[in-house]
Amino acid sequence: MDLVKKDVGLFQAIAERNNVPLEISPLICQIFDDGIARYGERELSPNIIRRLEDATGLDIRAPGFPAEMTDDEPEVPGYEVVPTGLCSTA
Repeated sequence: MDLVKKDVGLFQAIAERNNVPLEISPLICQIFDDGIARYGERELSPNIIRRLEDATGLDIRAPGFPAEMTDDEPEVPGYEVVPTGLCSTA
């Protein structure tokens, strides 16, 4: 959840610096702040739906959906993406 909050926060900061009034990203930041407070910052971001489940007492997972998600792909080193051909905004 902390990574979603970081990414949306960066987007929001860019919008604020450029006086772009946004409606949804501030709300997403608030929702993820609440999710982080409830479930921890390293909780998997899809589990933000637990807020709705906790509020309603419902389990909205489809039949057969696993109780816990696991990542079984092998770890690989990251790499840097270098954008090219960007247009100037000046």
